[in-house]
Amino acid sequence: METKQDVMDAISYHLKIPYFPCSTGSTEPKAFLEAVAEQMGITRLASGLDKIDLAKLIVESGGKKWLPAFDSTGGTITREGMIAIQEIIFELI
Repeated sequence: METKQDVMDAISYHLKIPYFPCSTGSTEPKAFLEAVAEQMGITRLASGLDKIDLAKLIVESGGKKWLPAFDSTGGTITREGMIAIQEIIFELI
């Protein structure tokens, strides 16, 4: 089974952006989501958003719904949320 880091690495490879390592507890860096938003052309809309809202914007910009299972308490994107982002990226770009 793919880890969240594996999914992030696949997104980074697909978008040709730097690889961003998860920190303790599999926490994704906000810079990763900002780089994804930049490649999608939605940086202006993403300004000032926290990680959850930024991830939600990425998914919803692709026409999908952000589900409660996509984030966890503490402001972290779950593996399922990262897969939702990956699906949008692979469909749009």
